[in-house]
Amino acid sequence: MRSLVTGAAGFLGSQTVDRLLADGHEVIGIDNYITGKREFLDHACASPRFQLVLGDLFDFTTVSEACQGVDAVFHLAAHSNLHDGAEFPRRDLDQNVIVTWNVLEAMRRHRIATLIYASTASLYGANTLVPTPETAPLSDQTTLLSASKLAAEAFITAYAHTYGLRALLRRPATIVGERQSHGHLFRFCRQLHHHPGRLDVPGDPALRRGYLDVADCVDAMLLALPHATAPAEIFNVGALSHHSLADAIAWTTSELGLDPVIHYHPPPAITRSAAPTLHLDCSKLTSLGWRPQTSPEAAVRRTVRYLTANPWLLAAGC
Repeated sequence: MRSLVTGAAGFLGSQTVDRLLADGHEVIGIDNYITGKREFLDHACASPRFQLVLGDLFDFTTVSEACQGVDAVFHLAAHSNLHDGAEFPRRDLDQNVIVTWNVLEAMRRHRIATLIYASTASLYGANTLVPTPETAPLSDQTTLLSASKLAAEAFITAYAHTYGLRALLRRPATIVGERQSHGHLFRFCRQLHHHPGRLDVPGDPALRRGYLDVADCVDAMLLALPHATAPAEIFNVGALSHHSLADAIAWTTSELGLDPVIHYHPPPAITRSAAPTLHLDCSKLTSLGWRPQTSPEAAVRRTVRYLTANPWLLAAGC
């Protein structure tokens, strides 16, 4: 199989590139290095089966040229920063909706039949159905990020029905692991890197999340691919158990050998609509034989060890 991976130099994208290469596939990766890291592709670039395209997905010609001769597209590139999305509201539209349309239209023109899309579990919002299945009603979208992901899902579904694409829409929640460069666990590590004696936490210590290692996320995505039966099939991807924010902080500080003063305070208004418990029903995946190989605690500790060993990722001020 010859696959195109968008966002190839990102956290999930680079892990997917490495896994596809390890499985013997040919891979084209596309990234503009705005948020992706060149270092994440060092291993891939050493393979003769990998081709890197430096380009912007917002440019349709670039996308179309990258799609030539491709069998499947892993569309993993996205704008995922809630805060700058609110400050620059066009970004979510451009990078999550227009870019997705570019990918879909290039696939249609090149007759590429298979799409794997990285959506988000934030679409479920403050859902009272816990654990939350794929069939749960979607609440009102309260952020531009989740709204753009929902719009992208709608375009993918429409293209699947109209043009015969087969689309796998993956809704992940709280993915952690090596090469992580965003998210609350990354922010905790960055704070403690600069100020080991104090940790400011914007949130409730009782907030509960699942923590899934990125390798298990990639496993889930690849396992589900041949089992997708509907034109656009949705799969939740998350840990099978959930833990408090206080648990994650305890694992982090323990791994670092620190005992900081922890100061909890109200989160920014933009994140206050998040569900107090985000726990996905992943029985659709587990029925296919998937189970995470890494526990939530081990996944968090592995992430902390990686970031400690790669302080250049934490060097930006906090």
